[in-house]
Amino acid sequence: MTQGRYQQLDTETGEIIDGYNAVIMPKRRNGFGKRWLAVNQDPLKIFATSGLKGDDFRVLFLMLYELDFENYVVTPQVDIAETLGLRPQHVSRAIKKLKDMNALLEGPKIGHSRSYKLNPEFGWKGSATNHNRALEQRRKVAGLKLINGGMGATV
Repeated sequence: MTQGRYQQLDTETGEIIDGYNAVIMPKRRNGFGKRWLAVNQDPLKIFATSGLKGDDFRVLFLMLYELDFENYVVTPQVDIAETLGLRPQHVSRAIKKLKDMNALLEGPKIGHSRSYKLNPEFGWKGSATNHNRALEQRRKVAGLKLINGGMGATV
């Protein structure tokens, strides 16, 4: 790696100033704190036209509320049922519908409870780098390959 020497140019006088000024900005904080979720808008239409009913949406929204970083939901179904005042079988049915439409993916079993992941194509909670990794992993599982395109691109 070559090292360069940085200089500034005073555009009014033409004088070359040795060194340079740097502005170091503090890391920006998310205005939502720890409770945030980035959502892809396209799946919202999928949800709206999917045939999901009221309790299905209530389960979905509570699971989105419980979403942890890297898109994991580890809340037991019995806790979801208790929070929403639903029968456990209604929660199970709603989760099955969400899995069938690929909104929820099976996660690892944690203790006696099943965990789930929000499909990273629907939304994301975590770093942008890990979101890109999760999307790439989903593409590989589906047998898809991302090809860079655009003007001047070569295949």
